Amino acid sequence: MLEAHLISMGRSAVYVVEAFVLLWIAKAAYTRLYRRVNFKAELFDRGNCALAVSMTGYLLGIVIALGGALGGASAETDWLADLAGIAWLGVMTIAMMLVASFLCEKILLPRFDNTKEVVEDQNLGTAFVEAGVHIANGLIVLATQQGEGSLWTGLAFWALAQGVLLIAGRLYEFSTKHSIHEELEKDNAAVGLAFGGGLVGMGNIIRLAVAGDFTTWQDSLVTFGLYVVFGFVVLFVIKKLTDVLLAPGVKLSRQQTEGTPKVGAGLLEAFGYVGGSMLIIWIL
Repeated sequence: MLEAHLISMGRSAVYVVEAFVLLWIAKAAYTRLYRRVNFKAELFDRGNCALAVSMTGYLLGIVIALGGALGGASAETDWLADLAGIAWLGVMTIAMMLVASFLCEKILLPRFDNTKEVVEDQNLGTAFVEAGVHIANGLIVLATQQGEGSLWTGLAFWALAQGVLLIAGRLYEFSTKHSIHEELEKDNAAVGLAFGGGLVGMGNIIRLAVAGDFTTWQDSLVTFGLYVVFGFVVLFVIKKLTDVLLAPGVKLSRQQTEGTPKVGAGLLEAFGYVGGSMLIIWIL
């Protein structure tokens, strides 16, 4: 019995090592291929907090997404094949995360060169949006690996989920009385934090809609649509109730844009979206 436990713990340690190797690959792909920046110099020589925020969101998104591959790990049968499968899924996860981040940048912030904003200008507001995008994408990628279905159905629903996230993100901007682009141009961290939190909340709802076993295209698409619509409506209601509960008599959006932007107001709005999405996940 003791020997079996020791073998199991040893194999689990190997899974942890493999996960860190995948994180290293993810970091290298982000800094050398995607951003093409010297992360160490930016962070420790220039003190670039914006890049640190974006990178932290990206790595957290990768960790969340890898949960699908690592969660299915089994030390009981065909251990080496299991390690190879995790490596394959891990590389696919990194590629999907980078593609999704590129699309979100170009569609959600089309007026920006995000590399310039985050690396050269150290724009913290843009960095918060990027971090929210990465975490939302990590939740979506995780969902595609949960439940029974083929690789192609998983990729199809990943693409569908990305489309929904992009549309929801654009609708978020249209629903605000201020221009997110203009506020981010002013390095408004409060607006960026609120928008980033909104993206995480929406990504969490989409994760709920994507996760589960694939049955038929009709049933799975109908279920996906129902969960997305219901989840977004309830998320909006819960977020409004949260505003009333945490900041009665105060317009959080005004606190983020009028006078000196209040980062705390952005944080409260972000909490409303993220906390609300978690309540919906637990209820459903």
